[in-house]
Amino acid sequence: MKNTRLRNTLICAALLPLGANADALDERWYIAPSVSYIFADEHRNADDDVGAQLSVGKPVNEKWNVELTAVADSLERTAGGEFDQAGLGLDSLYFFTRNRGFAPYLTVGMGLLRTELANNANTHTTVSAGLGFMSRLNDYGLALRTDARYRMDNDNSSIASENGFGDWLLNVGLVIPFGSQHKAVAAAPAVAAVAAAPKAAPAPVAPAPVDSDGDGIADGADRCPGSMLGAKVDATGCEVDSDKDGVVDSRDKCPGTPAGIKVDSRGCELDSDGDGIVDNKDQCPNTQAGTKVDNKGCELQAVIKLERVNFANNSAQLDPSSVNTLDDAAETLRRHSDLKIEVAGHTDDRGNHAYNVRLSQQRAEAVKQYLIGQGVNAANLSAKGYGPATPLADNATANGRAANRRVELRILGR
Repeated sequence: MKNTRLRNTLICAALLPLGANADALDERWYIAPSVSYIFADEHRNADDDVGAQLSVGKPVNEKWNVELTAVADSLERTAGGEFDQAGLGLDSLYFFTRNRGFAPYLTVGMGLLRTELANNANTHTTVSAGLGFMSRLNDYGLALRTDARYRMDNDNSSIASENGFGDWLLNVGLVIPFGSQHKAVAAAPAVAAVAAAPKAAPAPVAPAPVDSDGDGIADGADRCPGSMLGAKVDATGCEVDSDKDGVVDSRDKCPGTPAGIKVDSRGCELDSDGDGIVDNKDQCPNTQAGTKVDNKGCELQAVIKLERVNFANNSAQLDPSSVNTLDDAAETLRRHSDLKIEVAGHTDDRGNHAYNVRLSQQRAEAVKQYLIGQGVNAANLSAKGYGPATPLADNATANGRAANRRVELRILGR
């Protein structure tokens, strides 16, 4: 798990953007003190810990730096004792770019590491590789530096059963250059043997195109000068009407109107009779002002029939097929929040009379609770079961009995 975390860190670093433009090469010598966090090889049976690193380096060319690096760390073993380590190595840094803000690099190196464990000291070779980046902090050249390295330690002496160890190191530190940075000196112009040739007249500079309304379209190509500041415009400088309803986006209060729908000056669908149902959905246009209507724009009746509201046999459990009808009714009641409504349950005359009254009451209560769950004001709702007392059709036929098993909404008052 420890090594996996570092591998993930390396992958993330490698995927960061590499930058577009390289800065001029800073050729000065520098020192790079760093703090290291060592993720110890599990075969060491040692805890992860902190170490130190100090590098002295110099850029060789646009792509390479070389560094002489001293390291020191101490890893405490869980079984007792410590790996006390100190070493010296030579590293090469390959830069993908010298970008000032983000200069990623690949590092490879080799060196010698002296390890002391339980009074047993030995010196052995190491090789390392990793990824990192530098980020310049000021004009002097001070830079932040971070890298992650895998160090292969050829230590086959500290623990007899092991031929070597692989540790991960996460380093964070600074790069501090020495002296002032050299600046390029412009070459002196050659001295002419004869009188200098006259300078050519500078080419005329074309004036910048004028965009008076600041919409990104020059006045010469702008068919709609004076566009509202910040409004989205097309290639001709005219405001965009995304839903093609004739009202530009900056004034459209109802974006996304379906094609072909008539809208008002705000871009919203028309409601010609003012009943709260837009013309596109109004099946009863020209309703008189103040008339309460259902979701189709038609006048509400004293009794609202709930078609296709069904229950399980001999149960008050609503059938899933009832949902659309009840949702439609709930929307109507939410819009007319002043209506007092009785949810009335009815049955046919088959079976015990008292049982039928009780079942119709339970079904009315089930519908009431569903409507409350859809946001209808509970204070405006009551429920009553009438059993078989008010049939709509002849109970002698199957169709008649089916018609009599129903739930209705009765408007009690406003």
